[in-house]
Amino acid sequence: MVHPYSIGLGYGWADDALNEEGHNLLNRLANLLGVGYQIRESLEMEHMETMPLISQGVGAGVSALRSYVHDLESWFPEEGEEHARRLGRSALDVGLTRSGWKEAYAWMEAVGLGHAFAEGAWIEKEVDREADLPEFFNHPKKLLSL
Repeated sequence: MVHPYSIGLGYGWADDALNEEGHNLLNRLANLLGVGYQIRESLEMEHMETMPLISQGVGAGVSALRSYVHDLESWFPEEGEEHARRLGRSALDVGLTRSGWKEAYAWMEAVGLGHAFAEGAWIEKEVDREADLPEFFNHPKKLLSL
């Protein structure tokens, strides 16, 4: 599972270096997603294992990270549950597999949207199916073959 915080790590450490602004943006991202200390530490250690021993970078990935965080801050707290319900409903409409459900639900649960995702898939509720989902949901869409 590609955790949304790991995506931010990839952006922030794009040139194998992280500057102060990048560090601050990662803090904001962790707070926004509700990533606890232990999970954050685990994701960061996993990411560090992929990096070279010596870096010549200057933190050039900060602009992509900034864009990622600003985009999430513009909709995540208020509209996240509605998007999660829409994703759940879309998945049910095309047909859910057991593995797709389990993986997508775990991803959604990791960012606090598991309940809303399940509502969209299993509870008879009216959901706006026409609106596009933010890029943030590309990974669970892939898991669900949408």
